[in-house]
Amino acid sequence: MFSDPSEIRSIVFDLDGTLYVCPPIAAEIERAAAAMVASTRGVDLAQGRDLLRRARRRLGEMYDEEPTLTRTCLELGIDWPDFHLALQNGVHPERYLEYDPVLVALLDSLSEHCELYIYTNNNLALSQKILALLGVQSLFRRIYTIEFTGLPKPDREAFFRVIDDIGGPPESFLFVGDREVVDLKVPRAHGSPALLVREAADLLQIHKLLGLIP
Repeated sequence: MFSDPSEIRSIVFDLDGTLYVCPPIAAEIERAAAAMVASTRGVDLAQGRDLLRRARRRLGEMYDEEPTLTRTCLELGIDWPDFHLALQNGVHPERYLEYDPVLVALLDSLSEHCELYIYTNNNLALSQKILALLGVQSLFRRIYTIEFTGLPKPDREAFFRVIDDIGGPPESFLFVGDREVVDLKVPRAHGSPALLVREAADLLQIHKLLGLIP
């Protein structure tokens, strides 16, 4: 995947779908988005869901890739601060998430070798709550959310805002995420190694790639 693992100084993780997988939280996020669309358009929830679905399909056809929920809401004229305020009020990770000892152990061992960061389209309040529930918040040097970037992934400008703030050439970063187009396409295009994962247990691949385990 990359020629010299010793060059990696910073590991940048996506959050939702990468460090945890929870369909009920994903459903709450979708419902909050649909309710926001319905409220702004003066329609009921079912119609809001339909508008959201059609906007997502239209963007997917335009750009030949599935758009993120934040970008879809922007397409519908909803500013990201309003959308993420709706998420803070409508999404309740404390109902579903708890301390994850396996995740803690995996990340703690990585933190002995590299600095760890979060780069997510989520907002800061929800991200901090999720990380605290999982028991891993203290392991990350910084959390980069939509408040910092101002632009949802995938976005070249947002990518460089993050790596410029951390410091170091692109090849010194390893990006980890569950969506190739959203989380990894831009980093790969600019010379950063990237790893696609589907669940937290896949993070063990990082240890192998860095030569920490056989």
